[in-house]
Amino acid sequence: MALTPLSEDSRLPSLTLPQLLLAAYTALTVIALVYAASTSSAAFGAYNSQWDGAGELRGVAADAGANVTVGTNVSQYPTSGADGTVAVVLSPAEPYSSSERTRIAEFVRGGGTLVVAEDYRPHGNELLAAVGADARFDGRPVYDNRNYYRNSSLPEATPAGDYPETTGVDTVVLNYATTVRAGNATTLVNTSEYAYLDSNGNANLDGEEQLASRPVVTSESVGDGRVIAVSDPSIFVNAMLERGDNRRFVQNIVTNHDTALLDYSHASSVPPVAAAVLAVQRSDVLLLFCGVVLVGALLAYDRRLDEYLRDRLREYRGHEVDPHLSRDGVEKYLRARHPDWGTAQVQRVTEAIIKQRSERQRND
Repeated sequence: MALTPLSEDSRLPSLTLPQLLLAAYTALTVIALVYAASTSSAAFGAYNSQWDGAGELRGVAADAGANVTVGTNVSQYPTSGADGTVAVVLSPAEPYSSSERTRIAEFVRGGGTLVVAEDYRPHGNELLAAVGADARFDGRPVYDNRNYYRNSSLPEATPAGDYPETTGVDTVVLNYATTVRAGNATTLVNTSEYAYLDSNGNANLDGEEQLASRPVVTSESVGDGRVIAVSDPSIFVNAMLERGDNRRFVQNIVTNHDTALLDYSHASSVPPVAAAVLAVQRSDVLLLFCGVVLVGALLAYDRRLDEYLRDRLREYRGHEVDPHLSRDGVEKYLRARHPDWGTAQVQRVTEAIIKQRSERQRND
């Protein structure tokens, strides 16, 4: 005996529960990734894929063999076992508090490597002073009328010697950069001797401005750790990674570190969705909460699905098609039971019933 087919608007989904969950998870993931990649327009942003963003920096660090973490809180700086971690700070938009500076200083003294990239904001120098580094950013733009990429505001700098950070690097291209007053720090990269600091802001060599080779990247030991000062955060952005040997230089900084912490705790460049995902990843409590919510949703869905199946079976039990009805009889029966069905649908269901009946008769 064949049960009367369900109407099209009441049929169950053809996807299984795991398939539905996978589809929902995939859709949410794609939406989150697209949203994160397309809504951040902040310069140096980790989720900004435009020329001035640092979206590619995560890939460069990963290619260097490091586990990449986008940090949104200074508490993510390890204070013990920090020797395998390099932290990168790109032109912070806000000052670090006293307790935050103390935490980062403990990270450096504990063996961590801190990279501070700054040009004109004051917070880079504040951070260098707080961790006990000697280097300082000058804050005046540097120009070079002879050695440059496209114009004098994009000077080409070269390694000052053979260092791990400059292995395979011939040229570092700067973009409206400043220089570093090295102090007791070791100079890793210099401008050419034709560079000058534009003190009066007219982008011309005049007055008391002098040509000289000046440091743009320095390195120094602080406690058991190290501080690297880079006088141009633009080196790390998507477009500039493709200029000169900038990509290789950035990779060299990260190489030989297990973890790369990209510190965005004082930058307004992490979109809300990405920030939420990062918060869940950091918090065991939030992760457990999300797991409980997911399990609860699965149980609720499973119960509703079970009730739906029972209701549909009760609804159609007892409404079986007489196996002795002819084709015309089956059509009349279906039209009476489902007056909302069209002719084509009635015919399709009739064919299915006749076919099913024939198959059962052959099996018998």
